Amino acid sequence: MSQPEASAPDRRLFGLCLLTLGWSVLVLQAGGFTTSIRAGMAFLDWPLSNGSVNPPGWLTEIDKFAEHSHRLAATVLGLLSIALAFAHGLRESRRAVRLAAYALVGLVVFQGVLGGLRVLLDKLNIGGDGNFKAAAFAVGHAVNAQLTLALLAFIALAHTVAWHQARRSAPRSLFRAGAFAAGLTLSVIVIGAVMRQGHFTAWISSPSDGLFIPSIGTGVVWWVNLLHRGGALLAGASVLFFAVQLARHGFPLLRWASLVALVFLQVLLGILSIQLPLNPHVRTVHLVVGAALFSSLCAAVMLARRSSEVPAA
Repeated sequence: MSQPEASAPDRRLFGLCLLTLGWSVLVLQAGGFTTSIRAGMAFLDWPLSNGSVNPPGWLTEIDKFAEHSHRLAATVLGLLSIALAFAHGLRESRRAVRLAAYALVGLVVFQGVLGGLRVLLDKLNIGGDGNFKAAAFAVGHAVNAQLTLALLAFIALAHTVAWHQARRSAPRSLFRAGAFAAGLTLSVIVIGAVMRQGHFTAWISSPSDGLFIPSIGTGVVWWVNLLHRGGALLAGASVLFFAVQLARHGFPLLRWASLVALVFLQVLLGILSIQLPLNPHVRTVHLVVGAALFSSLCAAVMLARRSSEVPAA
């Protein structure tokens, strides 16, 4: 059994984690808005935008502003992740946390490559009738963003008092319940990414139709919508069950109540996305709140795992 570290959390590393985490949310919001208004191909080249870091029109045309600001913000995130890894190499004694910080750099670099390939392999650049290659890389780009945010949330958690002073003894079943909920939530995220990047939003022509069972659309479009909506209900129920178990085993109110609040907020935003199909802001916030839910859930799962490994005092 592993023992909790006796040393106090490193407040400087924690502050840098929070800064990077906050900035990553801005990058996610910018990318989500770019997808919502279908501005991902505002520029046909990458990594520059029309061959420049200050392309003409990016401050006056919404599609160019959305895409270029996303690229600029992502560049800053890359620099922050490098700084975070360097700081952990100097100040962090725990090997697992250091490796997580190094892995974060890898995920951020991989994220940039996925975004670039999504642009360079678009049919506007390579021709052809279909756009499967670009869509596949776009889905990977969307999902990897969620994984990056979740990893960053874990690194930040590792520098909190709750992590360092974990003393309660929780059953292993608590971790398993959380891991199951996280797996379901990730599957819903993947299907949601397919919907957004493939434009499989069956409600776009009839927002008043069924909320959970699409009444329009055929074939793959209908099934993707059904899986996302039905999967969201199952994932939400599993997260709520995990939150109840956290409360039963004495975890702090904020740790489990935040999961409950995010689940209900996410369901509300999903319904609003159906009812307001032409509003890009609702869909963007739906994406960001989903990321907050998944990251918070992953952090809670890791804390539950740690608590299950720490013998009672």
